[in-house]
Amino acid sequence: MYGDRRYSYEVRSRVPRVKTVRQRVSPLAVFLIAVFVVAAFVGSGFLGAHLAYAKYRADVPESTTTIIYRNDSDRGTGISSSTGLLTAEEVVLRTKQSVVEITTESVSYGRNTEYVNSGAGSGVLVTENGHILTAYHVVEDAESIKVRLYDGTTYNAEWVKGDKLTDTAVVKINVNSLNCAPVGNSNALDAGQDVIAIGNPLGSLGGTVTKGSIAALNRTVKIDGQTLENLIQLSAPLNPGDSGGGIFNMYGALVGIVNAKSIDDYGYNIAFASPINQCMEIAEDLMTQGFVEGRVDTEVFDVKEINNSATMAAGLYFMGVNRAGVSTNLIKNDYIVSVAGVAVSTIDEWQQVLNSKRVGEQVEIVYRRGGIEGTVKMQLLNRIDCD
Repeated sequence: MYGDRRYSYEVRSRVPRVKTVRQRVSPLAVFLIAVFVVAAFVGSGFLGAHLAYAKYRADVPESTTTIIYRNDSDRGTGISSSTGLLTAEEVVLRTKQSVVEITTESVSYGRNTEYVNSGAGSGVLVTENGHILTAYHVVEDAESIKVRLYDGTTYNAEWVKGDKLTDTAVVKINVNSLNCAPVGNSNALDAGQDVIAIGNPLGSLGGTVTKGSIAALNRTVKIDGQTLENLIQLSAPLNPGDSGGGIFNMYGALVGIVNAKSIDDYGYNIAFASPINQCMEIAEDLMTQGFVEGRVDTEVFDVKEINNSATMAAGLYFMGVNRAGVSTNLIKNDYIVSVAGVAVSTIDEWQQVLNSKRVGEQVEIVYRRGGIEGTVKMQLLNRIDCD
């Protein structure tokens, strides 16, 4: 997906589904082969398992468990260490097991053809029992999501919640005792700090490590018609597939989630990440409530955008109420002139205005019916689901 020709989200390919024809094998042959394999390897199995386990333990940090922090003051600047700042190699050793590869599929249909729209990205384990933080656009509209861990094992995501407004999502796999990322404090970041990015560039190079720095903070970027605020600008060569991956400070703490990069010829090594404080606040709401606290429900009223009609003027029309218990004096096909004092003619404009307000506020809607203008009040409610 591309935005205003300057920045991009994940690029998804359109891949035709191919049926694989499998050749049948005799059950007796399978049995004989299995007996042979077992006999050949039973003697060496114990030794191999012992060596593999010893290598695994040497490669796994002793304690990488995290909790979901509730207050910024609960977060330190990173991992406490008697030696202070770590080398890049030490940061990678402590964090690489927490970064996963994500692949997605959704089916679409052409003329006599079925297509699989495939996508790829990254994610970061933030709980021992399988919650993974990623970018919303990585899993948006996906019908199936697979997660590949650092050790190569692959799982189907069984639970997905997301917040498009902040490009934040959480997926879950049914696994326990995982090595998750220690969470840092993005409020403590400064321009010029070195950071390490770990992701899955091009969707096929999982575990790729990139070293860069914080180029700037609090950036606002418009991508695919949507404005993302408070982003971390990175000076690092990131690529499609890195979205959802982790940005770690030199204490080995997770401080950001990759979500966009420059696509202009003059924009090499410019990328952006969502600050981890914001991401974890959203993630905690998604994990504990299933929705984001304080997020305005922009779909209480069903509105329809008309662009080209012989009988209706272009603009936005009220069609009805989508939420039980809500009533209004608007009737179907009332023309929406403005909301909260801002002229609106598209659904995007309608949502942008409402998202700039707070839950509990009242906004005034100016409408036109039969050539006569009127006004109604609208109470803004908390959205109780997610994208």
